[in-house]
Amino acid sequence: MDHKLIVNKVEKNWPDRYIKGAQILELAGSPSDWVVNQLVPGSGVDPEIGPAQSVDLDLQAEPHGVKRFQTRKPKTNPGS
Repeated sequence: MDHKLIVNKVEKNWPDRYIKGAQILELAGSPSDWVVNQLVPGSGVDPEIGPAQSVDLDLQAEPHGVKRFQTRKPKTNPGS
């Protein structure tokens, strides 16, 4: 059974219950050095998902429902 997720506001399907940060970047068509954040409801920080970190896409896993992600350019440190 495919699992649904939303990446950059686009609904995607994934064949496995778990997906890694690097696979989310691939689905999004984002460069491999970009950062993935999981968008969680409410105020607070949207956790960063590392390339090798797995996310449980099951609807019952926290946060409940379809998991949402956003990819972005890494923050740069001026003068470094």
